[in-house]
Amino acid sequence: MKKNFLIITLLLLSNICIFDSLKSEEILEDKNLIEKVSFDIWWEEKYNDSIINLRTYPEGIKTIQVGNGRSINKNQVLEIYREVNKGSIFSSSLYFFNIVYKDENSKVSTGKIIFSNKKSSRNFEKALVDFGF
Repeated sequence: MKKNFLIITLLLLSNICIFDSLKSEEILEDKNLIEKVSFDIWWEEKYNDSIINLRTYPEGIKTIQVGNGRSINKNQVLEIYREVNKGSIFSSSLYFFNIVYKDENSKVSTGKIIFSNKKSSRNFEKALVDFGF
């Protein structure tokens, strides 16, 4: 009985230590972060749910990140433009934001962000303007 108690105690302590290091890494990012704005989006195609984060760090560093993907610095973005796909009686309108950017290998790529709600797309557009686009 004492042996089982000892094993369970050791497992609990090791889990606490592991999760403690994860928490401190999260706090490190937040310590340097000045502002973070997030939106629930569809990425590239409808029903591919994700979150886009606009982050501002000290010294004017601004990044855009979709989901857990690689962050793109604001200076890598070449163009952002909005398109509206008007719905019909049976479907709602979709609001697309196309982000044209250079990746880390200087390859030009385009990402498509989709909103199905006009108000959410306007809020995202306002956040982009506030972000400096």
